[in-house]
Amino acid sequence: MDTTKHEPTSTSMPSTARTRRTVIIAIAAVLLVGTATFACLNARLIERKLVRLFGPPQVELQEAYSASVSGPTMDHSTFDSLLKKRVDDDGWVDYAALKEDQAKLDSYLSAVASAPFDSMGRDEKLALLINGYNASTLKLILDHMPTDSIQDIPEADRWDAVRWNLGGNLWSLNQIEHEQIRPKFAEPRVHFALVCAAVGCPPLRKEAYVADRMEEQLQSQTEYVHQHKTWFTFDGSSSQLQLTKLYSWYGGDFEQVAGSVTQFAARYSAELKQALENGTTPQPNWLPYDWKLNSVENKQPR
Repeated sequence: MDTTKHEPTSTSMPSTARTRRTVIIAIAAVLLVGTATFACLNARLIERKLVRLFGPPQVELQEAYSASVSGPTMDHSTFDSLLKKRVDDDGWVDYAALKEDQAKLDSYLSAVASAPFDSMGRDEKLALLINGYNASTLKLILDHMPTDSIQDIPEADRWDAVRWNLGGNLWSLNQIEHEQIRPKFAEPRVHFALVCAAVGCPPLRKEAYVADRMEEQLQSQTEYVHQHKTWFTFDGSSSQLQLTKLYSWYGGDFEQVAGSVTQFAARYSAELKQALENGTTPQPNWLPYDWKLNSVENKQPR
């Protein structure tokens, strides 16, 4: 006689026991999924709170200036020529060569300082602020060469240093961005135009921003960002969405104009837009943000 004990199989197990086991397994699966989902949502909530506490200030977007095109204009041709000469098509900067043109950069910054900011129209103001920010950042890097990263510059000399004169106003880079641009222009695309001299930043445009092309330039700049894996990826088959951390840091700005960061990004990705229309709601993960200098020496595929 075979006295070996065997575990009951699904076919020999009583039906009530099989049903009970199936229910238990189903409940356990639901609990596991729920726990994982809760943990994911909780992590996102914690991250959001940390961004609000330690990240950029939260602002209410609004248009503070008239859209009138009347008023004085600013000639950005000096900066435009420098960008065309020292920045390549993918936004990498030849800082060593730019150092040779520092007198021209200084001349442009002097022109920015004397610009009639207060009497300028809306788009003239925005062009001055974006170009002034980017030119000042380039100057900051040149002043501290050699450096591997803008984060290697002493904190007191970096984003909070009140040293940049725009239209007779002495501001820090943070003041330009968080006090003069974000709360006075309902335009989140500026986050893809302001460049902090890092690989993870959007690319520095090979031209200056100008008032009469502002919409076109902001649109093409934002489209470029969403066409390159450094800042945006979406896999429709798995609904995996990865976004630049700019979307995390400035999430409130994007939400105010589009409802969510995902909906804003979908404006620049047909595949993501289609997924949303089909009822899929992918939750974004954040891409690594590389703080190495955006120099030609650090050039890599976008």
